[in-house]
Amino acid sequence: MLKRIAFFVIMLLFLGCQSEQYKDVGDIPFDVDKDDSSFLICNESNIKQYYVRYSSDIPPNYEGEKRGMEKEILGQYQSLEMAEQNGYITIRFIVNCKGASGRFRIEEMDFNLMPYKFDASISKQLMQIVKGLKGWIPRKRGDTAYDYYQHLVFKIENGQISKILP
Repeated sequence: MLKRIAFFVIMLLFLGCQSEQYKDVGDIPFDVDKDDSSFLICNESNIKQYYVRYSSDIPPNYEGEKRGMEKEILGQYQSLEMAEQNGYITIRFIVNCKGASGRFRIEEMDFNLMPYKFDASISKQLMQIVKGLKGWIPRKRGDTAYDYYQHLVFKIENGQISKILP
């Protein structure tokens, strides 16, 4: 019993010493070296995670829904037949309350979910295409629009997009 009390006291002390405010995994803070300073967030302290849903929300979406977005991406992607270029490319970003996107981040991994570096002709091309998508619909609750995190995962097989998730 004494060990449990000691454990909880130590945990409380440890948690009380934390100087940073709690942040969610996947938050994208502004980085002067990576981000466009003209992209404005409407409420920096209230960017909704993609997985948080409320029954009264109008969920985030894309004009033409997923099929419209896929058609736009696949219509621009220059397919490259490149054996050995297999895995997942995830591009995360923020959509602000006006439907503009920014703060793009990319993660690349193989099919075993281990870090992998794709040929730049694939990863840079996908990043440019995603940055150019203009049909984001803001998330709303009532008449209020919110900023939210969004991500796209590209399954790449032999240099070609075989699937776009979610």
